[in-house]
Amino acid sequence: MKQAFLLILLGFSLPLYAVDATLVAKADVAYAKPVEFDYDRDGTYNRIQMWATIVIEKTPTGYKGYLRRYMKDVDSGKAVLGYADINMLPTLPYGEKIPVENVQKRGKTVLFKAGSKYYILIDGGEGYKNDTIIVNDGVRDYMVELYEGDVRVY
Repeated sequence: MKQAFLLILLGFSLPLYAVDATLVAKADVAYAKPVEFDYDRDGTYNRIQMWATIVIEKTPTGYKGYLRRYMKDVDSGKAVLGYADINMLPTLPYGEKIPVENVQKRGKTVLFKAGSKYYILIDGGEGYKNDTIIVNDGVRDYMVELYEGDVRVY
């Protein structure tokens, strides 16, 4: 009986813990110009583009989140397979989730590390044209040119 009570208690407490997470930042951005590539090998060149999704949440124990890079068909909006070998991306339609760490939030700016790189996201308002993403690869800082999407810092 005691074990059943604990299982019930754990079953109810886990979903409540997940509700405690607060969205801090979310970005869905295209960071390259579209290129043409016959990714489905049907003889037609499709327009594809490199995208990144970044999600960072605040939890009772700190921050958690991920950065995910992937290729997207510009016209259909679907994730693309088959382009990975050329661009050293994962072979999955959506790339691997790279966990974020060392998160700092300062107003509409979020700094974090994902993999071996450091990132700065700046939410400049509605739309990608007002937003800024800066990446440091351990050698230098560079601004990421954005082509579509939005960066949101809450």
